[in-house]
Amino acid sequence: MTALDRRTFLSAALASMGMTALKGFAQGTAAGKPYRIDIHHHFGPPAWVAEVKGRPLLQPANTTWTVAKSIEDMDRGNVAASVISITNPGLWFGDKAVTSRLARACNDYAAKVVAEYPNRFGFFAAMPLPDVEATLKEIAYAYDTLKADGVGFFTSYGDTWLGNPAYRPVMEELNRRNAVVHVHPTAANCCRDLSYAPGVGPGSMEYGTDTTRAITGVCFSGDAT
Repeated sequence: MTALDRRTFLSAALASMGMTALKGFAQGTAAGKPYRIDIHHHFGPPAWVAEVKGRPLLQPANTTWTVAKSIEDMDRGNVAASVISITNPGLWFGDKAVTSRLARACNDYAAKVVAEYPNRFGFFAAMPLPDVEATLKEIAYAYDTLKADGVGFFTSYGDTWLGNPAYRPVMEELNRRNAVVHVHPTAANCCRDLSYAPGVGPGSMEYGTDTTRAITGVCFSGDAT
């Protein structure tokens, strides 16, 4: 595929996502402007930071995030626009009410960032899985009210993975909406504390393994048909 073909393809694909900044990819590249698009770009809303401090899998840098730092990093890396999303340790800590509250706080905050910097950011809405009913409500709110560019999932929640039959109503609703879904790796309860070798944390091996479990589940459960 030629460079022009890639620009045309990406411009059309991203246009379908509705992101103003990303739809300018082809024009920006042709004009010699920043052209990279970062779809793995994390942010740290205040409510989320307050909840996750001290929890496993948290990287301290994610607790000091600011819009200014993101834009500085983007400019340094020649990134035109980024799609922000929540990272580990996620939102699920065993309390459905807390998870729903955090998802809504993260999504409202993300929408404000996008509204303030529409040419630099889009967002993948945080979802309160494993609570299926709350997730269906948040999908509707994220798409219909906040105009999210997609949704963000983790590979697993506690001891369940994407592809679990209990999540089928969520997948059906996302399919109905032709949704864009971003899946981020994590380490499940079963395997988070496995010690493969000194200094080897879950991000070095388990994240990839958990991704395999999740995507295999999606493919063989029928969700991907």
